[in-house]
Amino acid sequence: MTYGDPCLSTCQPAISVIVPVYNVDTYVANCIRSLLMQENAPTYEIILVNDGSTDNSKAICEALQQTTPAIIRLFNHEFNQGLSIARNTGLAQVRGEYFTFVDADDLIPPSALGDLYAAACEYNADIVKGNNWIFSKEQRYPANYNTKRTRIFHSDKILIAFYEHQLMRGHTWGKLFRTSVFVDIPNQPGVAMAQDTLYCAEMFAKANTLVVIPRPVYEYRLRAGSATGRKYETKAYLWWLYSIEQAGRFARTPKQKRRHKQLQMRTLIQISKEARQLNNLALGPVVNEIHQRQARWNLLNLWQVARHGLGVRWILHFIQFAFTLARLERRLEKPMRFSNAS
Repeated sequence: MTYGDPCLSTCQPAISVIVPVYNVDTYVANCIRSLLMQENAPTYEIILVNDGSTDNSKAICEALQQTTPAIIRLFNHEFNQGLSIARNTGLAQVRGEYFTFVDADDLIPPSALGDLYAAACEYNADIVKGNNWIFSKEQRYPANYNTKRTRIFHSDKILIAFYEHQLMRGHTWGKLFRTSVFVDIPNQPGVAMAQDTLYCAEMFAKANTLVVIPRPVYEYRLRAGSATGRKYETKAYLWWLYSIEQAGRFARTPKQKRRHKQLQMRTLIQISKEARQLNNLALGPVVNEIHQRQARWNLLNLWQVARHGLGVRWILHFIQFAFTLARLERRLEKPMRFSNAS
């Protein structure tokens, strides 16, 4: 096993890795080991935040912390307070020049921290993002938004790139953030889905330089029964819509506002596609919500889409979306009646 350079209490690490932990005793040891097995990495610390786990996660974290106390710092919540608060606890303990988040059921490749930090230093970047892999017991494949070459963005173009949803998604993981710029930005508690989107929108709005590198830095685990898969049953998708809407608060320039409008349109299209799998009982409220968001976001018809200046491609997307929505409505027992009220 190869460890990165230990960071003693008298030195500032280059990177702080924040790992919220909650009832993941099946996965957390492998996650931490992947962090410890970094090759050619700068000095780094691992901040584990046990968020009131009721399984063996706490004991596993304690055992690994005792074997590598120079690298791992462990903080415990007495009871579960949620992912956002656990991340905020980690942020309050950051000592590194940069910080990154890792979910306790995921892994990072051996060169991840070294590659991210090397790019941060080379380009004096506020944010560095790398490529991601997605895996489960049955499969492993690269994310479809991975890049094949280094991409550099400055000032206003950073938030535009975020809204475009092409090279990156609204995940906190797989990214390195400069501590002096971002450590005071909190994760918003209570958001049940897409809280990362809202958090990252503020980060990207504040950054001066973003670098996207063609190196694998994160391995995301697909788990059956995840919150994402149950978002319509639990109504968590309403938080998804909330986060997309609130992410627009940071748009300042006309181009940023157009790209955010495209992100809103993309979200409605995605929800309408996923809604095809719902039974009629669950479908009605979703269709009603889509209509209400269309009204609130001024995306009710082709004229409004054209007025936003989204371009021909998005007009065509809207037409396809309208057909999908019409088919969903025909499935319902009677026409939906909805309000334009927010």
